[in-house]
Amino acid sequence: MGRVALFTIAVALSGCAGPLAQGEAEFKNGRYPEAKQTFASLETEEVHWDNATRAEYALYRGLTLGALGDVAQASVWLHKAKTIEDAHPGSLTPDGSRRMKVAIEANEAP
Repeated sequence: MGRVALFTIAVALSGCAGPLAQGEAEFKNGRYPEAKQTFASLETEEVHWDNATRAEYALYRGLTLGALGDVAQASVWLHKAKTIEDAHPGSLTPDGSRRMKVAIEANEAP
């Protein structure tokens, strides 16, 4: 396979990294409405990602929605991240897995 073809494949596979990283940065900087919009804009692309990227996306989308007070939708996305992590252990980083567990427990608390 030629170098151009390998480069094209690498660019295609990393296509989600920019917007996903942007959404995570917005979340980490407390810009939750912007993060929500960024993550929502990526929803149709999610099906093309590997398990680790899909789990990370679902986690941060759930965390963002939770930070905005939308507990019901946060729960949907956090459980999606959990489903992926349960089916494919190691999809989330250890830190991501801990954040997911804490967020799910917090959402389920009375």
